[in-house]
Amino acid sequence: MSNTQDVNTTEHGQQEELPSYPFPFVEHSLERPAIFDHLQKECPVAHVKMPFGGNAYLLMQHADVVKAYTDPRCGMALGLDGDVPRLEAGDVTGNMGDTLFSVSDARHNKVRRLVTQAFTVKHANELRPRVVEVTNKLVDAMEQAGPPADLFEDYAIQTPMTVICELLGIPREDEKLFRDWGRVVLSTTMPLEEKQSRWMMMMRYIMPLIERERVQPRNNVLGLLVKAHEQGEEVITQTEMLTLAAGLIAAGFETVSTTFINSAFILLQRPDLLEQLKERVDDPERMASAIEEILRITPIGVGRTRITRSDIDFSGTTLGSGEVLVLTSTAANFDEAVFPAAKEIDFDRETNPNVTFGRGIHSCIGQQIARMELQTLWSTLLKRLPTIRLSVAPEEVPWRSDDALTFGPAHLPVTW
Repeated sequence: MSNTQDVNTTEHGQQEELPSYPFPFVEHSLERPAIFDHLQKECPVAHVKMPFGGNAYLLMQHADVVKAYTDPRCGMALGLDGDVPRLEAGDVTGNMGDTLFSVSDARHNKVRRLVTQAFTVKHANELRPRVVEVTNKLVDAMEQAGPPADLFEDYAIQTPMTVICELLGIPREDEKLFRDWGRVVLSTTMPLEEKQSRWMMMMRYIMPLIERERVQPRNNVLGLLVKAHEQGEEVITQTEMLTLAAGLIAAGFETVSTTFINSAFILLQRPDLLEQLKERVDDPERMASAIEEILRITPIGVGRTRITRSDIDFSGTTLGSGEVLVLTSTAANFDEAVFPAAKEIDFDRETNPNVTFGRGIHSCIGQQIARMELQTLWSTLLKRLPTIRLSVAPEEVPWRSDDALTFGPAHLPVTW
């Protein structure tokens, strides 16, 4: 298991304090901290002090991060791993029952395949006209109310919220509940007892929705899960069905809305880049390329963790079994060996293997729909409101509290 000491011993016998992770961003800024540049050059496998549970290894190179996501010698932390170094308070590995986050990779993969048909590129493209309709209605409302508007509340969060509700077949009017649950899932400070209590509330909410699908099956994700469960517990257990549905509800709108609003905060300060985006709104292929670059350069969170299951090498450093790894796109997506001139925003990058959605069997299941939503959010906004700009100075933009796995503006005041 990871060393619990908070110092490193150098080759000369000197002790130096470990850097604490997550590394703080400058207030009201999404420019990645300078320590990433230093570690990328000097220490590709960086020993860091975690907020809870001890120390871990932060992987700085793109190849190492991809390896940790995909190599079977690395896996999710399970309940039997105990009080491992982590980004969240409480022992979060095994206290929510037999969930998809505490089963074997093989079991996780089997269950996940039950709903993948709802998250393919093909299905994302089938959903696109509906998302175009939703975003245009939202801009209609913004224009009718007149500037200023809050690009987060009035636009960014409404689109993925509508999509995930229609995708799963859940009531749109329960938006407040979904937001609360999203905060539970992403909280780094909420006490375990409260998190467990909120989790049970989510389960109680979902049960009647699942029962409704059992009585009157429809063509949505909950319906797919019900059909699978009717084949037997060996296909999917009730707990797995509930936790998968809850995870999709809680995370389905959070990643898209945060990515969009954080990218808007960056790009609305770069008129040159906005002009480049405007040139692409009627060219789906070029807009898709731009969105990949936006995904690469937009930070939204502190990363994910994995734990080693046997000896494994990263950039010449061999780690033994039981070591916790921190994987963050803020490191991997700026690796100069993979992304030349990585700090520059280049919408025409020929190759862009960013790891924003992770890799392997635990990668974001909704990434194709998220890409489509981001393409549509930007295209509709720039077509309808080509003069959009911040209505306050960047340092006056309200910021999220520092107690979640994601970060960025809480609201984004704009005018046009």
